[in-house]
Amino acid sequence: MDDATLAVVIGDNIRKYRERANLTQGQLAEQAGVGTAFISRVERGEKMMKLKTLYAIADALQVGFDALVYQEHHNVSSQNIIKMLSNKSPEFISGVEQLVRVCIDQFDKEDL
Repeated sequence: MDDATLAVVIGDNIRKYRERANLTQGQLAEQAGVGTAFISRVERGEKMMKLKTLYAIADALQVGFDALVYQEHHNVSSQNIIKMLSNKSPEFISGVEQLVRVCIDQFDKEDL
């Protein structure tokens, strides 16, 4: 797994556990000893951190370190696709959607 994908996985997991704990980004930041902007960038997959900070965040969320780095394999491809399309125009995304539908239809025909 490359660094960009790992950052997205960790960010998504931090957001998931923060929301489960009913914490705001500010509350989590305060408990972990970091800034709110830092938590925001981490959750968006834009920022990595030192292990010490990751442990502090895990502790604040009351989860094991491994829960934050665990990768649900079925979500990784979706996350990568979303990241690739995040700055594209609606027209471009519509074109990609049409291409995906053609590919899926073709694979479905081959499976029969």
